[in-house]
Amino acid sequence: MYGIVLEILLVFATASVSHGNAIGPYLPGGRIVGGQAVNISNYPYQVSVLCDGAHACGGSIISVSYILTAVHCTYEVTASRLSIRAGSSYHNSGGTVVKVSKIYQHSQFNSDTYDYDVAVLKLASALTLGTNVATITLIAANLEIKDGDTAVASGWGRLTNDGVVPTQLQAVSLPTISTNTCTKYYGSSTGGVTTRMFCAGYEAGGKDTCQGDSGGPLARSGVLIGITSWGDVCGAAKSPGVYTKLSLFRTYVDGIVSGKS
Repeated sequence: MYGIVLEILLVFATASVSHGNAIGPYLPGGRIVGGQAVNISNYPYQVSVLCDGAHACGGSIISVSYILTAVHCTYEVTASRLSIRAGSSYHNSGGTVVKVSKIYQHSQFNSDTYDYDVAVLKLASALTLGTNVATITLIAANLEIKDGDTAVASGWGRLTNDGVVPTQLQAVSLPTISTNTCTKYYGSSTGGVTTRMFCAGYEAGGKDTCQGDSGGPLARSGVLIGITSWGDVCGAAKSPGVYTKLSLFRTYVDGIVSGKS
């Protein structure tokens, strides 16, 4: 996998903010590998999750007061260190910055395998929706991901594995890979692809999410289907990005947003 979040946070704490930041493992987390620069108006649900003021991960607006992201983006991090930037094509300027007041992490998250990699951030104040700030619809509960559907990943992740981080939002279209098919790349034993994960990418590589994209959205036809979670070498052949299967976590997420959890 990729390392422990806290260790990476400590490393980036001494780095130049202009080079961007990333918490987590491969943080499948500049430019997405093989993608292109885009405007936030086309992806108004995308936010930058900031740690100590610098870009760390991506996230998705699921209500005016809640952001969906990955647990590994918040692992061993206090809410007081986190904020989000919404409504900007740039992770380091513009838009609206709102502090995080509470972190909800799935209790079954495994920091070794990244299983159950889903977290919800409660904002200290509600977002104002508009052209560049909008919620995204979540995939229906228990729907399976098929092979070959077109999905779009977005974020401020690195151009290449361990490469530079962009300032402008990037996006890339990727074919989905079902859980069963993805096991041929990563296996299904401990540490591999579990039933709560699926993949997206090309066998030949070349297009992928990368460090800094973690926690961000994978959407199909405007519906959020996955959370960028982990991977091996960004953009490498036979190494597609791995995503949390959101359809299996609708009850969990809905319970938090409704205030019933």
